[in-house]
Amino acid sequence: MIELYLILSLVFSGLGLTQASIYFDNLTKQNFSDYQKKTPPVLVTFKSSEIYPFGLKNTGLEPKVRAKAAVAIDIDNGQTLFTYNQNEVLPIASLTKIMTATVALENLANLEEAVTVSRSAALVEGSKMNIWIDEKIALKDLLYGLILKSGNDAALAIEEYHDGILKQKTFIAKMNDKAKFLGLMTTEYFDSAGITENKSTALELSILLNYALRNETFARIAGTVQYNAKSFNGSLEHNMTTTNRLLRTRTDTIVGKTGYSEAAGYNFINAFRSPQGHRIVVVVLGAENHDSRFDESNKIIDWVYASYRW
Repeated sequence: MIELYLILSLVFSGLGLTQASIYFDNLTKQNFSDYQKKTPPVLVTFKSSEIYPFGLKNTGLEPKVRAKAAVAIDIDNGQTLFTYNQNEVLPIASLTKIMTATVALENLANLEEAVTVSRSAALVEGSKMNIWIDEKIALKDLLYGLILKSGNDAALAIEEYHDGILKQKTFIAKMNDKAKFLGLMTTEYFDSAGITENKSTALELSILLNYALRNETFARIAGTVQYNAKSFNGSLEHNMTTTNRLLRTRTDTIVGKTGYSEAAGYNFINAFRSPQGHRIVVVVLGAENHDSRFDESNKIIDWVYASYRW
């Protein structure tokens, strides 16, 4: 694709033309267009001089990624900027919680409602926001714990609260229904926290985050660095700092979510705002260690900035 950009740029320059019209669905949207079938093809016009086909600091056409899969998508125009095994189905671990938050926000109207924490939620395995058995805490605060601390306890408390109101277990079904609604054909959820190795692809996760960002509450929560919550009676306090290192270190980061399990490795999804104002989602799945998922994301977004102009 990058080589095609170069050829087009040279051809149009040689003909003395200042602009090249390119169908995104044929050349740049790649498989992303498969999930946008209800939208007609978009004809986008670039100045040929604005197409930059070379990699960051002449290190090659694209960065080498040390992860199982990765993708970078400009979610404002649907353009695929970087791809590596974007359609490989992989365990997503706590990236699950993006869908958990989405379903909760779309089905539970009162975020100030008190949720009573069950024993099963408080004692669930894995990462936690550390809520207590029988603690009463606002649903809103559980959502912060879900995203910032990647709390499995928060995920289960939210799921149980939802199912308790409806008096039937439908939360996981709604997560899968939402995935189907969004056209995420390989995404599948078995629990609300990511403990049982829910699965998806890098491409489908980018589409999910694009959808989730339409909800202002989700965007505000996922873009928060620090948050303090208290139980309803004020006796318990939860001080939370995001697990998203880039939210703390890069000013171009909008939102993001980390994930880890032994089977999945280290996962990360992050939305950046480019210097030109475009929102770019970068997904890294199956990175080698805790730090490398952030390093790979930095590598990809820096290459994108150096290789594209809008």
